[in-house]
Amino acid sequence: MECQLEHIGYVTDDIAKTAASFRLLGYEAGAIVNDDTQRTRICFLEKQGDTKIELVEPYEDNKTMQKMLKRGVAPYHTCYMVDDIGAAYEEMLDNDFTPLFKPVEAPAFGNRLICYFFKQEVGLIELVSR
Repeated sequence: MECQLEHIGYVTDDIAKTAASFRLLGYEAGAIVNDDTQRTRICFLEKQGDTKIELVEPYEDNKTMQKMLKRGVAPYHTCYMVDDIGAAYEEMLDNDFTPLFKPVEAPAFGNRLICYFFKQEVGLIELVSR
């Protein structure tokens, strides 16, 4: 499967506070986007020549991600860009990755399609269509 690292996702309880800490490392924060489907607020941090960082702040009713925060702010997924998300989805299934959901539109990506997979050996993987 052809793919390219797109970003590393961090779960946080406060986007503004976490973004301020990353500013010290040279990252600049973009706009915050609400994703009502995923029940999260999202902000991308960028630094010239470096991999983007996605800060994900769960809505209060997002119990799964709220549980992740008990360990504190931390990276929790890597995202890869793919040309054909349908074909990539099938290839991940064929290689024993467990899907969390089928591709859905994501407001943080201009409504391009995303999906998530889990595999014990690599953790949580997000795919986003190019």
